Amino acid sequence: MTPYNRIVGGTDAVEGEWPWQASLLYTEQGKLYHLCGGSLITSRWVLTAAHCVNKGYSLDKYNVLLGALRLLDLNSNAVFYSLERIIYHSKYTGVTSGGDIAVIKLSSPVTYTKYIKPICLPSTSVTFPPGMECWVTGWGNIYTGVELPSPKTLQKVMTPLIDRATCQEMYHQANKSYTILEDMMCAGYKEGQKSFCQVIISHPEQYPSV
Repeated sequence: MTPYNRIVGGTDAVEGEWPWQASLLYTEQGKLYHLCGGSLITSRWVLTAAHCVNKGYSLDKYNVLLGALRLLDLNSNAVFYSLERIIYHSKYTGVTSGGDIAVIKLSSPVTYTKYIKPICLPSTSVTFPPGMECWVTGWGNIYTGVELPSPKTLQKVMTPLIDRATCQEMYHQANKSYTILEDMMCAGYKEGQKSFCQVIISHPEQYPSV
C-alpha cells in the first residue's frame, strides 16, 4: 500500500517560491511516478513521511526531484538525485502509528540555487498553537479522485492548525476510528474547502506519471 497526497482548494505556486520542495519519485516499467512531497533540510538529506517509502522496494527504484514547479514541464531548474539511504523513525510501524517520518540521504550533495535551497527547521523549544496558519504544498489530488491537471503545477494552500482534541472529535463525528497521537498535527477548516489529507491506494500505476 502506498500513500497519495491531496491538497484541496490550493492555488498555483510560482517559480522559486518553495525552493526546498521535493518530489519523491518511483520507477515502474521505465516510467517515473510522483509518490509524495518532501523538504530539503541539508545538502544531502530530504525529510518526508515514512509511509511514502516502502521498505520492501529497492533504493534504485526511487529518485528525488528538486527545483521543479511543473512535473510535466520541467525546465533547467529541476535536478534529479538518486538515493543512498533511507532512515525510518524507530516508532514507525504503519500508516496509523506514531513516528511517521523518514529522512532520505541523497547519493550526492545538492548544489544550492535560487530554486533549490534547504528549509529552515525550528528548534525543539518552538511550539505551534491551534489556529496558527501554516502553508501546505504539493502535487497531490485536488479533490477526491481528481488528479492535479497537466502540467501538474505545484499547489499551495494556507490552513490553520487544529488542536488534537478537536481533531479527534472531528474524526469521531465522521465515524472514523483513527487515533490522533501526540506526535501528529492536524490542520484545515471544519467547513472544508481548503485542506490537505492522504488517501491510501494500492498500485503505483495509479499515480500520475511524470
